Amino acid sequence: MINLFRLAYRRVAALRSPLPGALRAPLARTGLRLTVAFLAVALLLPLVGLVAIREQHAASLRAAQIEAENVAEQVAHMVTQPVGTGRALLYQQPARLQQYVSGVNRDGNRDLEIVGLDRRVLADAVPANQGRFFAEDRGGEVAATMRDGMPRAFSELNADFPSGIELVAVPMRATPHKIVGAVLLEYTPLYRKLLAAGGETRQIIVTTSLAGMGAALALGYLLSRGLVRDLRRLTRAADLLAAGDGSARALVGSRGELGELAGAFNTMADRIAVQKAALTDLAGRDPLTGLHNRRSFEERLAGALAYADRSGTPVCLLMLDLDHFKSVNDRYGHPAGDQVLRTVAALLVRELRAVDVAARLGGEEFGVLLPGIGQRDAMAAAERLRTAIARCPVVHAGATLMATTSIGVVCYPWHARTGDQLFERADDALYHAKRAGRDRVSGPPPQPAGR
Repeated sequence: MINLFRLAYRRVAALRSPLPGALRAPLARTGLRLTVAFLAVALLLPLVGLVAIREQHAASLRAAQIEAENVAEQVAHMVTQPVGTGRALLYQQPARLQQYVSGVNRDGNRDLEIVGLDRRVLADAVPANQGRFFAEDRGGEVAATMRDGMPRAFSELNADFPSGIELVAVPMRATPHKIVGAVLLEYTPLYRKLLAAGGETRQIIVTTSLAGMGAALALGYLLSRGLVRDLRRLTRAADLLAAGDGSARALVGSRGELGELAGAFNTMADRIAVQKAALTDLAGRDPLTGLHNRRSFEERLAGALAYADRSGTPVCLLMLDLDHFKSVNDRYGHPAGDQVLRTVAALLVRELRAVDVAARLGGEEFGVLLPGIGQRDAMAAAERLRTAIARCPVVHAGATLMATTSIGVVCYPWHARTGDQLFERADDALYHAKRAGRDRVSGPPPQPAGR
């Protein structure tokens, strides 16, 4: 460094000597400024490299933490939803819960564990751990999460993982004010993958920074302008991804290792988007029938009503309820009832148009959304469904069961203007069909005056 300083000084002195005395002082000041600027840039380059490396580490950790927390929250929401004909919550059904957790672990290649308030493992990526006492909470983070309902990210050290594993814990709520356990999700593989993908780039940053101390001011300027700009873009993309922006991608102009890191980051972001979409779709499906669940159906209805309001097209809602379904469960057992529900669901998918939406609203009640058709066509579609269900035998354990359904039909904008009003009027129409003798289609009864 001293030799470089002397060389720069000698070159300035050599240029200065033949010039008139009036120009020597300004040139000396210019030479000194250039030397100071060179030294400042040369010293700043290592600092920029260290900051970039630190930001890369921090951004990788934040991205992994936020992605894991988002996934864990979706799992916590899913396991507190009612499933099965008994309408028990999923976390209260050990076999189904373990099957769900094993499926998430298999599809996402991540270690997922669900712990109840009694510190017992409700389900684990390793099925043999189900029911054991959860004793790994040495720092008390999981207990604190179940106590105050705040998500926590922490590292866990044990004999199997001496270098530690990264975990996130989120509360599991049966109701908004009732915490019934916690969901633990490991994100160590994702975090290490991000760090490994940036390993060569970090070496390049350090090497380039050290080499920049002996390079010319222009070279240092070009390197800092290009490298730091792309690193900032990469860090900014990681921050956006960590904040939940699934469309965030790293757009860098550099090639080589930094371009490869950006490519690895974008590949990782694409995979996260696919996994998130799969989990989102899973959270909106009824586990027994594969149809949309009530929450997803209400979202689709709200979207259809918004489009209908803009375009002036009608939307019709069908509410179906299987007649005397309780007697099927009482006589043949719940497996037979489940088979009837699955058969009806498959029939709905087969008979409806691609744009129509079918959902299981709960128990033996189904909903069908028919966008773009009026009341006459909706009544005809409902009658077609009623006939198809009545003619479709259900075979279970050697017994042939026959099911019928009552259907209520309402249409926007004639019968109601909002989603809640449509549900209310469809419910009135359904019970009007029930009271009229079942196995029939009915529109809503006339409303009392003044309603």
